Amino acid sequence: MCVESLTGTLSGLEGVPLPPVLRLHLAPDTVPEWLYDTVGKLDLKLQLGLDDADIDQAGQVGGELVIPGIHGYGTPR
Repeated sequence: MCVESLTGTLSGLEGVPLPPVLRLHLAPDTVPEWLYDTVGKLDLKLQLGLDDADIDQAGQVGGELVIPGIHGYGTPR
């Protein structure tokens, strides 16, 4: 999935619940290049839990995206 932006309240990190005090906005221009490069080279998979999330999805290649409780729309090919 290619995402243009992802915004939500951080509610968990690696399966550990967190108090909902931090609102995140992730987009290609908001993640520092050094962090993006480091995560890519180490092939890290970071699991974040977000409440009240909004996604601007740019595209998806293959597979089926399933997010419980999401309301979305698609365009046929």
